Amino acid sequence: MKGNEHHSKFLLTHREREVFELLVQDKTTRDIAGLLFISEKTVRNHISNVMCFETRIN
Repeated sequence: MKGNEHHSKFLLTHREREVFELLVQDKTTRDIAGLLFISEKTVRNHISNVMCFETRIN
């Protein structure tokens, strides 16, 4: 791969991927917040970002 091509493969941030992976494991926002040491509001923001991203690419 050339230059920035490798970076373009990662469409989500590292944290968004972490949240999403826990979400598909049936973790609640409270569970995810506790595991990642972030607030539940931040978890919801990450979920929202992922959902908005999905609608932008379709």
